[in-house]
Amino acid sequence: MIKILMGEKGSGKTKAFIDMVNKASDVENGNVVCITRDNRHLFDLKSKVRMSDISDFSIKSYASLAGFISGIVSRDYDITHIFIDSITKLTGLPVAQSDEFFNDIEAIAQKFNIKFTITVSADKKEATEKIKGYLVEL
Repeated sequence: MIKILMGEKGSGKTKAFIDMVNKASDVENGNVVCITRDNRHLFDLKSKVRMSDISDFSIKSYASLAGFISGIVSRDYDITHIFIDSITKLTGLPVAQSDEFFNDIEAIAQKFNIKFTITVSADKKEATEKIKGYLVEL
């Protein structure tokens, strides 16, 4: 299952995202992972959430982000939920180029029974048809 929180800066994505991560860490039977571009949520998230600061790695495309996620999944078979904060900021690419990434994530979600919650910092008008199928209201 994939959920996307999409909106421009100031739309409430971050608060909803943090609340969702913390709730998942309380109810999930496996590991919850949060991928960000820095440690800005470190003190907002519960300590049992596995943080991954992607700024230490050279992620410059949606394909490399999908590969990074595959690497995380290959090392930990107990992951039940992966949260990704702002894929457009992580890759530096517009959301319009992300459909193949979501195909890859969808395959990982189904094969390994992992839920994904992802934020996208962009106006909802920029959502592709693929993304529109995953959008949740804030």
